[in-house]
Amino acid sequence: MTENKEQTEETLFRDLGLNPEIQQAIDEIGFEKPSPIQAEAIPELLNGHDVIGQAQTGTGKTAAFGLPMLQYLDPGNDEVQAVVLTPTRELCIQVTQALRSYAEHLDIEIVAVFGGAPIRSQQAQLRSGAHVVVATVGRMKDLISRRSLVLTAARFVVLDEADEMLDLGFLEDVEKILRMCPSGRQTALFSATMPPPIKRLADTFMYDPVVISITPKTLTVDAIEQAFVEVSGREKVEKLVKVVKAEDPEQAILFCRTKIGASRLEKDLKNRGLDVKALHGDLSQGVRDGVMLAFKNHRCKLLVATDIAARGLDVDHVTHVINYDIPNSSETYVHRIGRTGRAGRTGRAITFVTPDQRRDLEQIKADVKASISEWETPEDRIEHARPPRRKRRGQEAAPLDEQPTVAVEKVGEFDEVVEVPLASDPDQQQESVPEVADGEVKLFVNRGARSGITEEDLRWALREGAVLSEDQVADVRVLDRFSFVEVDGDIAERTVEFLDGTRLKGSGIRVEIARN
Repeated sequence: MTENKEQTEETLFRDLGLNPEIQQAIDEIGFEKPSPIQAEAIPELLNGHDVIGQAQTGTGKTAAFGLPMLQYLDPGNDEVQAVVLTPTRELCIQVTQALRSYAEHLDIEIVAVFGGAPIRSQQAQLRSGAHVVVATVGRMKDLISRRSLVLTAARFVVLDEADEMLDLGFLEDVEKILRMCPSGRQTALFSATMPPPIKRLADTFMYDPVVISITPKTLTVDAIEQAFVEVSGREKVEKLVKVVKAEDPEQAILFCRTKIGASRLEKDLKNRGLDVKALHGDLSQGVRDGVMLAFKNHRCKLLVATDIAARGLDVDHVTHVINYDIPNSSETYVHRIGRTGRAGRTGRAITFVTPDQRRDLEQIKADVKASISEWETPEDRIEHARPPRRKRRGQEAAPLDEQPTVAVEKVGEFDEVVEVPLASDPDQQQESVPEVADGEVKLFVNRGARSGITEEDLRWALREGAVLSEDQVADVRVLDRFSFVEVDGDIAERTVEFLDGTRLKGSGIRVEIARN
């Protein structure tokens, strides 16, 4: 393996040797100066080298491998020329959206295949032609076994977030897929960490790769899901216990503003049977060292801490940060929640606010430029991200685990309600999912104004997520708890496939076709 030399800080995208069509898309997106991983990886990949990129989430990895990959493709060859393997459905969709924006002026077809969506629809897309396939490991393996996906021409292969594939147990399947690709392929592997199994994978399947390691200079919170809980001061402890039990963190840090508050919260939580230790300035140095060691060694699940005491605490497996007391500045907020989402993994940050602290929360949201949505239980989040349970014509119906959904919404100041049976009832499928090439179809979205969703947000999601033009969207109506969208009938199901289960302003959205 060879190490790459550093690029100068003055490097611009136009200096990297990208073709005019790709450069035009970059200019339209607004990219001017590449991130460190982009500045180093793009020239190496354009020169045909295998590349190992060690960089955390949020450093610009998709453009780092995506731009050279798009330049490599031959639009006149309808075979699958490039594949991107991702560990999760969410990342698969995210990468696909980014690649399509980069390929705006190229005659290139990019197809996403992932679990939780109808496989026959994805097979049809592949039959129509795909130059690039972005896939989750399991769905790609399934499509290969059905002979719907052939990799004999896939001479550009990307493994994105390889360490997460390892954590999820996909490495053996990844090796099988790599063996089906041409031996003369170009391979790019991106991973936040390089555990021994990933290094062995690189040694086995990559040819003299250039190793690029990027340490971000500034904290990013892209990989952190953020939520808030509004609760009165006298109910905070009881609500905190409910949140902790519902979230069931592997490890969590609970931040308090004061030493007295931290000590009191530790006592309250212990009295309720939780495994917790406190870390604050009133403890002796020996006790503090013991607490920190116990937390780092996984002998303690919950740590109540003040900001000063938590300095120097660097633990990779903190899955949650809970701001029991809202921080007094946006900088402190970013520093606190950065204790989770380490090593490229996702994390959860939950902030408790009293009704009179909502203005402080809004200021943090504005400063951090992040969506902080109202907290939901994991069950609710899973339900809202549930793949559509519709029966497609010619397909077996997915199992139903609940009654058909009915959306009920108060309109204005009156007690009028709007009831919309969704296309979840197998007895209603044939009339619920119209097979027409014209006319509009109404879609139900389980988020509304209460979640901070606006009409422009939904139009952006339809434009960027489902790749629709303005004339394909007939109407968007945002109510308090949910929304309705009307789109052309011939692209309604495709719109649902692309948007259902994705995230909008920090929350998972569920999209279904509403019965007329």
